[in-house]
Amino acid sequence: MWLEIFLIPFLIVIILFIIFWIVHEGTKWQKHKYLGGFAKIIQTSPRKGFLIFLVLTIMMFPMAALVMTGLWWDKIDAGITPEKVDVVNVMLLMFLVLSFTISILWGSFRTWRHAARAEAEEAIRMTE
Repeated sequence: MWLEIFLIPFLIVIILFIIFWIVHEGTKWQKHKYLGGFAKIIQTSPRKGFLIFLVLTIMMFPMAALVMTGLWWDKIDAGITPEKVDVVNVMLLMFLVLSFTISILWGSFRTWRHAARAEAEEAIRMTE
């Protein structure tokens, strides 16, 4: 029971990450009936896009801990002692999700860095 309850926030974070990843680029998403709001939020600036991906990636860690806690509580309630295999399974799931999210986070960071560099160069040109 607890595993299912604690899986809900974990899946919500993953679904939000995927939605923001889908609408991250392309202005056609701003006119979409359901995803338009997400597109307008993340496409306002490269910095905002990076920060959204960063927060969602960081949120994966406590959500994975909740999943592991729910798994342990269910096993304790059933009279079974939790094993190391449970920790390993949750860690493998977390590594799989992080391999997806970190690559997107890094790309978003590079976009923000290049945009900030271009703004700084433009400001230098305007002062000359």
